[in-house]
Amino acid sequence: MRALLLGAEPTNVWQWLADSSTRTITGPIPQNLWTTLWHALAAGAIAVAIAVPLAVWLAHFRRAEVVSGWLVNLGRIIPTLTVLAVAVVVSLRNGYGFEPWPIVFALTLLAVPPVFANTYTAVRQASPDAVWSARAMGLTEVQIMARVELPLALPLVLTGVRVALTQLVATEALGAQFGGDGLGLYIRYGFAGQDLYQIQAGALLVAATAMLVDLAMWAVAHVAVPRGIRTRRTGRRADVAVTARRPEPAAAPAAP
Repeated sequence: MRALLLGAEPTNVWQWLADSSTRTITGPIPQNLWTTLWHALAAGAIAVAIAVPLAVWLAHFRRAEVVSGWLVNLGRIIPTLTVLAVAVVVSLRNGYGFEPWPIVFALTLLAVPPVFANTYTAVRQASPDAVWSARAMGLTEVQIMARVELPLALPLVLTGVRVALTQLVATEALGAQFGGDGLGLYIRYGFAGQDLYQIQAGALLVAATAMLVDLAMWAVAHVAVPRGIRTRRTGRRADVAVTARRPEPAAAPAAP
């Protein structure tokens, strides 16, 4: 039975995953999984701390729309691999080593554009009636941003964070090409040793981790968004659907 399992090609990948002796150089999977996760989470937290307050302030005061849009698009154009290579060189010259800061820095630049763009768009689309009502009640501009616009924008903001974290986990594997640890090590050593099954296993681990992070962020967003806002968004979608299906009234018969 064991011989049959080893003879089937797909089973070799699972056999590689199950046999810890195949990872004496690259290290155990839980250790590399933790490295990948904390790199991605650290970069995501820094990106949120930078992008969300800046986007809320700019969107509230309607400032720097052209410049902010240009910067976001520029951040999407620059390849993460290029940023990572430059960051590693700078880090080595200053004695900081291959990781973690070059990897976290490059991932942070990758995460800022989707978080900023979603937050900016969501705050701009916040209900003007709610904003004017809060202003009429005497709330300051900072209180309006914190208590009205940001809660209304929260679903779309969390969607941006969810997209960013999924991208970060999937991209973090590039750090192994520059001397970093993480799940990308299996892909790196697989190519170096021409080990097809190790490459496949590393790719599966990265993809599975990205999907699990996406699912976890969906659950966090479902819990974090207040029920009133979820109900309001669901009701709005239902109203749109009913309006779209509503038939046109029949024309009145012509008078004889």
